[in-house]
Amino acid sequence: MKLLCVDSELVYREIISLCAKNENVIVKAVDCYEDAIKSFIDFAPDIVTLDVIIKGGSGFDLVKKLKSLSGNRFVPMIFLTSHATDSVMDKCFKYGADDFIPKPFNEVLFNIRLKTHIRHVELMKEMYRKNKALTYYQTMIEREHDMAHNVLDHIQTRSEKNSEHVVITRLSAASFNGDLALVKTRPDGARLVFVGDFTGHGLPASIGALPVMHAFFDAVDDLLDVNQLASQLNRILFSILPDYMFCAGYLILMTPHGDITYWGGGMPHAFIRRANNKIDYLQSNHMPLGILPVDEFEADLQCNTLNNSDTLIIVSDGVLELKNCQDEMLGCDQVRTLISECYAEKSLVLAQEKIEKKLTDYRGESVQLDDITLVALRNACPQQ
Repeated sequence: MKLLCVDSELVYREIISLCAKNENVIVKAVDCYEDAIKSFIDFAPDIVTLDVIIKGGSGFDLVKKLKSLSGNRFVPMIFLTSHATDSVMDKCFKYGADDFIPKPFNEVLFNIRLKTHIRHVELMKEMYRKNKALTYYQTMIEREHDMAHNVLDHIQTRSEKNSEHVVITRLSAASFNGDLALVKTRPDGARLVFVGDFTGHGLPASIGALPVMHAFFDAVDDLLDVNQLASQLNRILFSILPDYMFCAGYLILMTPHGDITYWGGGMPHAFIRRANNKIDYLQSNHMPLGILPVDEFEADLQCNTLNNSDTLIIVSDGVLELKNCQDEMLGCDQVRTLISECYAEKSLVLAQEKIEKKLTDYRGESVQLDDITLVALRNACPQQ
């Protein structure tokens, strides 16, 4: 700890120096304005004491100059002066002083005030150190997030783009989306779909996304059966995810004729809006991926059919659990109503835009607590 004493009177320079040194403070004492500025720059004190009257200048101007030179550093400025009127004291604080002690001063009082300012400086230095460390770690985390974003976004570009046959909506509750939505047409013309919802949201919920996407696109190229892919994904996630994380999901294979074979685990039932406005469901009856070991995993499949003008809509639980400003949950019944209304639209893209707006209007100004994913499909071969 260092103290700069600026005083025209030798006796006060000596008293202040003695008191400060008793507190293990290094002292530099000067008697004029110019030396004070030079010493402040060279000595870089933590605390400054000064008088209103100084050789070569004004104490008011000096404190203003030193505050400017201190930049972001917290350097307490303590006026020690015999000009102890209320107007002088008020002017000292207006120019930037942090304390005011009238002369002649009591050494005990000075020591108490000095110790207080030393503690303040130490606390501020500790805060600066911690803020610097936090800034460094925040910068590192942001770089890692950017890198992970680039990797995941690059891989997801292999998924089919939105069209009149497939539309994907993903709305993140954090910088990372814990949901996955992958759609790809296989060489045999069948469309493979994976919609997954990892536990929670944010970066931790995305740690399993990379191996899942690799396995998915390999399965497209290799024409892997849905039950084999489900078993493979479960094995991957069971081996890499911590025991408190899992991935609810649907794996769906739809032929060009609309025949559906699917595996569902831990997800809300998917909706099929029939052309006659009847609502059917795909059942998600299995445990989520990543919970059961290989020998206990159930990979049996279910079947359904998507006829012309029917729409299959897969939603994550973030849709059903969306809350409005009154803390009311959207729920399955209201989602069913929205699906019935919005997907009556002939254009699948417009239908998706309608339901996205309905969800946004419902949420209003409330905070989105979970990732939202909607995948809508219609029975038609994608354009190549």
